[in-house]
Amino acid sequence: MADIFDFPRDARNVARADGKEADMGGEAPQTMLMRPQGVPDQVWNAVLSVDRMRRLKGMTYREIPVPNSMANFGIGVALECDETYASGWIMILYSLKFREDWHSHWRCVAFASLPLPDKEDDCLTPGMYWDMMMERLNPNDSEHVSGTVTVTQNTAFGHDPDVPRVGCEIRVSWTPLDYADGGLDAGSQVGQWASFLRSMTQSEEENPVD
Repeated sequence: MADIFDFPRDARNVARADGKEADMGGEAPQTMLMRPQGVPDQVWNAVLSVDRMRRLKGMTYREIPVPNSMANFGIGVALECDETYASGWIMILYSLKFREDWHSHWRCVAFASLPLPDKEDDCLTPGMYWDMMMERLNPNDSEHVSGTVTVTQNTAFGHDPDVPRVGCEIRVSWTPLDYADGGLDAGSQVGQWASFLRSMTQSEEENPVD
C-alpha cells in the first residue's frame, strides 16, 4: 500500500515555528514532519526535499492521494494558478523493486489542464505544447519521457463567461534521474512542473522563478 505523506500544506495560512505566517512565494514553511515507520531513507529524503522547496508566487499547492496500485510509496501534489484556469498535479512514485519499465525505482506522473487561446487552436497545437513542456523538464534531470496532448472544446453554462472556449490537457510520465545512493530531489521535480504551469499563462518577464 502506498503511504500518503502530509505534504504540502496550504502555506498561505500556516504559522511558522517563529510565529510568523508563511509566504507562499518564498521559502517553504518550516514545519515538523514525523517520519512513519518503515519508510526508506530515499523516500523520506524525497519528502523532505518537497517540504523544503521554494514555492512560486500565485500558485496554490496541496496534497493529493496517490493510488496505492501505482507504487509502494508516493508523494502527490496538486497545483493551481490563482488567477487563471491553469491547473494540474504531479505524483512522484517509488517502487521498492526496480521497475524495468521505469528503468528505475522512481517515476513521475503529471497532468496539466491549460487554457488555450483561440488563435492556437489548430493541428500544430499538440506538438507546440509538448515542445514547451519538454523545455521545462530539465534534460539533465529526466529521461524516458512519454505522454499525450489533447485539445479540448468547452461549452460554458450559467454565469461563468470567462471559461476558456478551448483548452489543452497534457498527460506525461518520466523517469527522474536519481543520486548515486538512489535518493531523489523530488522538490525539484515538483518545482519544474509548477514552473511549466505558470509559464503557460504568463510571460517570462512576469514569471520569476526563485
